Amino acid sequence: MKIKEKQNTSFDKNLLELIKKGGVNFIFYGLNLAIVYLIGIFITKYYGSATYGRYSIIKALILVIIIFNTLGLNTYAIKLSSNKNHYENGFFKSNFISKSYKIIFIVSLIFTFIIYFFKKNIAIQIFGDKNLEIYLQYFPLILILSVFLNYNSNVLKGQGKVLSFSFVSSFCNNFIFVGLILLIFNYYSSKEIYLILSLLFSFFIALIISITKIFPLKFQKEVKSIRTKNILKESFPMMLSSSMIFIIFSLDTLMLGFFDTSENVGVYRIVTQVSSLNAVFLIILNSIVGPKISNFYSDSNYDEIRKVVINASKIILFITIPVLIFILFFSTEILLFFGEEYLKARNSIIILSICQFFYAISGFVDLILNMTGKQKVFSKITMFSGLVNIILNLILIPIYSIDGASIATGFSILITNILGVIYVKRKYNFLPIYLPFINKTINEN
Repeated sequence: MKIKEKQNTSFDKNLLELIKKGGVNFIFYGLNLAIVYLIGIFITKYYGSATYGRYSIIKALILVIIIFNTLGLNTYAIKLSSNKNHYENGFFKSNFISKSYKIIFIVSLIFTFIIYFFKKNIAIQIFGDKNLEIYLQYFPLILILSVFLNYNSNVLKGQGKVLSFSFVSSFCNNFIFVGLILLIFNYYSSKEIYLILSLLFSFFIALIISITKIFPLKFQKEVKSIRTKNILKESFPMMLSSSMIFIIFSLDTLMLGFFDTSENVGVYRIVTQVSSLNAVFLIILNSIVGPKISNFYSDSNYDEIRKVVINASKIILFITIPVLIFILFFSTEILLFFGEEYLKARNSIIILSICQFFYAISGFVDLILNMTGKQKVFSKITMFSGLVNIILNLILIPIYSIDGASIATGFSILITNILGVIYVKRKYNFLPIYLPFINKTINEN
């Protein structure tokens, strides 16, 4: 009886902590989400869906290139920042940040030179939109700023600084960006170039703020030096595993831009943002659950890993079901809000919303595997699903356009998480999804 009471106390404590910290993260993420939709509505209404398509291509390029630019060091930073052997009580015990900064800077220079000198070819020959060239002229600077902002955000995430992470990771630059474009449009100029200049400035300010949150670094007297080779040996598999999720969510936009018009890219981007409402709480709780899993794993406490994952999954399930139902029942009204031309994407919003729902309720598998030393396993899973995603996009987009992209992306999401769930069940003997009345039976077998 005492054991049962102890387990229930631990269960309630974990659940309350997730709700409390998740609530803080939700405030910023909710505000950020509102700003993202405001940006989409504003650009679509006053600049047109083609302009929003170009903006979406740039945002997708940022997400994809950050993955390869950081070589997985951003994900590895979460693990090291939450590991007591590398960071504890405000003091760093190793030099992983300085090593990572040097690697990221060198790789960033390579990417920026390539993009700058081939901007015309990328705009016209790949995306078939000469107006995209002006965006790509400033893209190299935006890339460098966004790469370091992303890395700094993940360090804060690993340190458990939920408030700072929530503010810096995306809210800050989006808030500055929307403020700038509204001011410039209303009081100065409606030229499209000011959209990209505003984006550049917003990333610059957000990066400065993120630096003030981390630096100056405080070290213990004895600092462990990590070899660059060893860092990359651990981080590179994480790049392959965690990156493919983001590639799957971004590649459809880029491939649609290659096969179709910027206008359809703009329409599709709105659809993906609406359907991603299903994954909002997964993203919010990821910043809390990830460091916890890493801490429990370093203490070999697998039972606590199971508890925190199941508790978080329970929250996501009960919150996400109403979101899914709302989108499915009011999909036409939602699309009409943006304009009649968006009705062509009704099938897409239904497909992606259903797939995003299943992604959300089973979405902790990547954290479990990456934070417990199984990043190589997850990298194989995501490489496979990423390859499937590319093949399906190549086949379906030329035939079905927006619907083809949504089918390819949705199917790839399902494959990734189904294979991840199967592996976690076999390796750690628990199902990383909350299924009422079923979990207890399955986890005992």
